[in-house]
Amino acid sequence: MEELNKLEEEVKAKLQDIGKMIKNELPEDFGFVLLSFHFNTEGQLMYVSNANRDDVIKAMEEFIEKTKQNYGNDTGKY
Repeated sequence: MEELNKLEEEVKAKLQDIGKMIKNELPEDFGFVLLSFHFNTEGQLMYVSNANRDDVIKAMEEFIEKTKQNYGNDTGKY
């Protein structure tokens, strides 16, 4: 468990660094959410965002609806 906590802290720090880069690259009036999760492990979702919680929830609901319709079916693209 201690090893997992250490890994989570490392990932959180990296996500924050990546989030700063994303924020600097986007126009001022754009929001973002960066999700990260450990494959095959439940309850390991982490995210960074420059938006408030309500806006993130709204964006995620839109993402879920679009994804259910097979929008963005590009697994392994990156």
